[in-house]
Amino acid sequence: MLRFKEWTFESNTSHKVTAIRLYSGDDELIYIELKPVYMNPPENVTKSWEDWNHYDSICIYQTDYKKLMLPSISALFPAADPEPNGFGIQEELDLTSINFLGKEDWQKLIENLTDCMETADEDETAFYRSVIGFLKDSLAISDWFCIEGNL
Repeated sequence: MLRFKEWTFESNTSHKVTAIRLYSGDDELIYIELKPVYMNPPENVTKSWEDWNHYDSICIYQTDYKKLMLPSISALFPAADPEPNGFGIQEELDLTSINFLGKEDWQKLIENLTDCMETADEDETAFYRSVIGFLKDSLAISDWFCIEGNL
């Protein structure tokens, strides 16, 4: 059964984090978080931690991201960091850190997850719809995105 849990993260700004769980147990601690990156810091300023923790995000725990998300995300790599002075080319998804993606990558992720729904059962389709809805909404607020892992 699809479950949602929301909480507010307080830093310089407040934002909502929504955990989405289908197969993941409530006791799982390893996750990926999908987030739009705040685009308004002044030019030539290194983005700080708060810049990718400014907008609402979704959190997907290990069992679910391995079973339902990882092939779609891994297909995006190698990916170029949209920040010209950033990480450069990221060869593969790093589940221990931050992975920056551009708008085209985010759109490709939506397409990949949409394709997954063709063979998904009813509960998995609801999971994908929730994630895709968030991804589409975030396209309206940023051109840069990140997937942050805590492995």
